[in-house]
Amino acid sequence: MFSQSAIVFYELAFHFNPHCAEACNNLGVLYKDRDNLDKAVECYQMALSIKPNFAQSLNNLGVVYTVQGKMDAAASMIEKAILANPTYAEAFNNLGVLYRDAGNITAAIDAYEECLKIDPDSRNAGQNRLLAMNYINEGLDDKLYEAHRDWGWRFTRLHPQYTSWDNPKDPERPIIIGYISPDFFTHSVSYFIEAPLTHHDYTKYKVVVYSGVVKADAKTFRFRDKVLKKGGVWKDIYGIDEKKIASMVREDKIDILVELTGHTANNKLGTMACRPAPLQVTWIGYPNTTGLPTVDYRITDSLADPPDTKQKQVEELVRLPECFLCYTPSPEAGPVCPTPALSNGFVTFGSFNNLAK
Repeated sequence: MFSQSAIVFYELAFHFNPHCAEACNNLGVLYKDRDNLDKAVECYQMALSIKPNFAQSLNNLGVVYTVQGKMDAAASMIEKAILANPTYAEAFNNLGVLYRDAGNITAAIDAYEECLKIDPDSRNAGQNRLLAMNYINEGLDDKLYEAHRDWGWRFTRLHPQYTSWDNPKDPERPIIIGYISPDFFTHSVSYFIEAPLTHHDYTKYKVVVYSGVVKADAKTFRFRDKVLKKGGVWKDIYGIDEKKIASMVREDKIDILVELTGHTANNKLGTMACRPAPLQVTWIGYPNTTGLPTVDYRITDSLADPPDTKQKQVEELVRLPECFLCYTPSPEAGPVCPTPALSNGFVTFGSFNNLAK
C-alpha cells in the first residue's frame, strides 16, 4: 500500500517537473522492489536521458541487468557509475556481485575490497567478500579463518551484547530452542530444516521460529502451520531491526538460538552478535565459521569437517554421527528412479549450483 502511494507521488513529481531525474530513479527503485524489472529499466533509462552521468541510476540499471542475466550491459552501467562517482562504494559492491554471478571470483573479491576501502563498515561488501572467499582454493586455510575472525570482531563491536539471562533454572522444564532464518521458503536451506521442524519432540522442547522471509510462499505457510499445529511458536521478523529481534529473543527466554544462514543473503548475524540467548549455534546454511565470538558452536560432521582438518573455526565444532544434514525431497519430485549409471555403464556428473560454486 505504501509503495503504491509512493509511486503516485513520484509520478506527480515527475509530471510537475519533467526534468526531475531523481523522481524517475526512485520510481525505478519502487518498481524493482515489486519485481517489475521492465518498468524499472524504463524509469532508470528515463532518468539517464535527463541526467546521463547520474551515478545512482547507472548503478541501479546495472543491478537490474545483473538480475536479468545481461552481464555485459550490467558491467557497462556499473563501470559508468564508478566513473561518474569514483567513491561510490555501493557500485563497487554491486560490481562484485556481477563478477560473482559470472563466476569470476577473483575479480569479485577485488571489487568488494575496493568498496571496503571507501566504506570499511559496509556490511554487504564485507559479507559478500567472506562468502566469495569460500569459492577459491588458495591453500591458505589461515587466511580464510582470519578474514572471518577479523570481520566478526569488528562487527561485534557495533552490537552491545547481553551478558546475563533470566531464563528459569528449572531442570524439569522444556528447553526452548529458537531457529532464526530468512530461508523458510522454497530455498535450499528449507529442504534441510523441514525434518528437524517436523520431528522435534515438542513435549521436551519448545520450538520458536523467527522467520525473516522476504516473500512468503506455499512452503512458508506449510512450515508455519506445521510448527503451530505441533505446539511451537512462529514469529515473522522481516523488516524488524536486528537489535529489536535480539530483544524479542531475550523476552522469549530462548535457551539455544540456532541461526541457519551464515554470511548468505538477508542473514540475522546482527541479532547473533547481541548474544540474546545463553547458547548460540550456527547450522546448515554456511560452510564455514561465522567469525562471531558470540556464536558458540557450529554443527557439522566428520566428512564436511574432518577431525584432522587444519581449517580453524571461531566456534567449537559439534560433529554429528553420519551426516549433519537431513534432506526432505519436494513432494512434487516424484519417485526416485534407478541411477542411469546402471544402464549407461558410467557415471554422469551434474551440478545445479550457481557459477560461483
